[in-house]
Amino acid sequence: MKALADMKSINLFGVQQICWNSIALEQALAAIPTIDSETVQQRLDRVRTYHDLLNMPFEALLAFITKHENLFTTTEYTNLLKVQVPGREIPVIRDFIPPVAF
Repeated sequence: MKALADMKSINLFGVQQICWNSIALEQALAAIPTIDSETVQQRLDRVRTYHDLLNMPFEALLAFITKHENLFTTTEYTNLLKVQVPGREIPVIRDFIPPVAF
């Protein structure tokens, strides 16, 4: 999630691959008896949710941010909004007020 700050644009196949890898990692870690699988699942769910947001249209992403302000940090939300996503058009709004303080 932190690496997104250094990216100008993304490949949606790469995003999908991250989600698939997190599922495989979750399954592999669940097989280790000394690991708290509930904690691992919660953290990986958070990673998947974050990357799934990259597939949302810009307006839907803004609505999600408004509704779930505290799910991710301001920096994480800012990175989601700044990265160029193929097919996601960012409307040009002169007096745009972001849903969270940047």
